Amino acid sequence: MAIGVCIPLPGNGQYQTQWDYLLSSFPPDVLYVIGDEADAPTTNVFSKLNATYIETPADLPDEPAFVVLAQENGRWVQGEESLLTFEHPDDVIYFFGHDTRWVSDEQIDGKTVDHFVFIPTATSDDLWSWTAGAMVFWDRMVKSG
Repeated sequence: MAIGVCIPLPGNGQYQTQWDYLLSSFPPDVLYVIGDEADAPTTNVFSKLNATYIETPADLPDEPAFVVLAQENGRWVQGEESLLTFEHPDDVIYFFGHDTRWVSDEQIDGKTVDHFVFIPTATSDDLWSWTAGAMVFWDRMVKSG
């Protein structure tokens, strides 16, 4: 069982602390970061987890299931499966997108998506990506016993 995470490199170190805390609490087996390693802060969890830097999700391996967290009513990409009933694949890469922006086809860059998962909330507003990450990792842990 391998758990991967794919996130965009936070711009100008913005939100780095939140991602550092989340990935330290729920470390994935593999971390993919979209962006240039030269732009990454050197004292963060990305270096501790030996992040693999890629240009787009199209550069991800083909085999693990690819799960995208998207709004149920997203502008471009809609979530189709509720996290409440979602069965997490054993081998998976979770993609969380940018900050609170809507996930777009451009961000996914033609990568085949196995599951579009949404987190039911009381509002239609976006969740911070690291907040969605915490919910997904907690849900996975609880459901796996």
